Amino acid sequence: MENLLEIALKLRFEYYNLYEKKEEEWHEKYKNHKLYNVVVKSFDYDFKEIAQKMPELLKQYEESL
Repeated sequence: MENLLEIALKLRFEYYNLYEKKEEEWHEKYKNHKLYNVVVKSFDYDFKEIAQKMPELLKQYEESL
């Protein structure tokens, strides 16, 4: 799960930092990524909460497989 957490956090970072004002491009680029739905769901949480919430979201994702 460590690797998935790292990837998910990287995708979230890209969305907020590298794709600022180009969010649709981010969605187009990652819409088929296996963690896309997890990362999109993480947008409901503030950056202060994400360290706690992302592992929970990944656990839910793994359980749904």
